Amino acid sequence: DEGILENVRIVSPHFQQRLADCARFPIVGDARGQGLIGCIEGRLCKDGSRLEDERKIGYRLDEVCNEMGLIVRPLINMCVFSPPLIITIPQIDQMFDILDTAIEQVSSEFLG
Repeated sequence: DEGILENVRIVSPHFQQRLADCARFPIVGDARGQGLIGCIEGRLCKDGSRLEDERKIGYRLDEVCNEMGLIVRPLINMCVFSPPLIITIPQIDQMFDILDTAIEQVSSEFLG
């Protein structure tokens, strides 16, 4: 009755587009998701690198996002997130603006 599923149907395409846009960063090997679930996989170079080194990317993204007020979950070399199903498009933009800033910062730390 509250229209939660309808909201998910409305905002998910925007969420997924903003997620796909994250692939433009050099430390993002893959950006994938479905609905309101997203994952950014860290990779130090496009042709592969050591997982041990890439693992640090997920944790560092978590730290930087947390400092800016966004909670994400590091998982090995990935950054995983799933916002509330009642999220709005402006809130999705705010979330991804923070995430973009965090990725830029972590990219400069890892790649110089």
